[in-house]
Amino acid sequence: MSEEISRLLKNGQETIVRDWTERVATDRRINSDARLSYIQLIDHIPQIVEELQFALVAEPPAVGMLHEGREHGRQRWRQGYELKEVVRELTLLRATLVEFLERYRGALPLGPPEELARSYNKINLFMDDEIYRTVEAYLDASHNPQSN
Repeated sequence: MSEEISRLLKNGQETIVRDWTERVATDRRINSDARLSYIQLIDHIPQIVEELQFALVAEPPAVGMLHEGREHGRQRWRQGYELKEVVRELTLLRATLVEFLERYRGALPLGPPEELARSYNKINLFMDDEIYRTVEAYLDASHNPQSN
């Protein structure tokens, strides 16, 4: 099931990024996005979705190979985001991913519900790690601005 979800995410990546940008743009808790271009706003989000696609099928999970969250955190610090806005962006990405999968679940093969639950759990673990790595990089950048 994880392979099928990975493929569905790959095929729907543009939709996911577009839906995510709409959520960010309308979220009142994020204000720093107003001064960014579309390209600056999407930043590393397409690459994070690609890393998720890889993480879903990797055995064992390839969390150590993931680095886009760190780049996203550093970039958002340079763009003047507040940390709470960065975290909010990633929670909106998680919500967008889950909503996308629910919307297109019919495209997935029928399987035992526990397989779908395992895949959702992988997504949640991945997003938790992305949030952690992003926050860590943001804080590192804020404490060591000369290294960025």
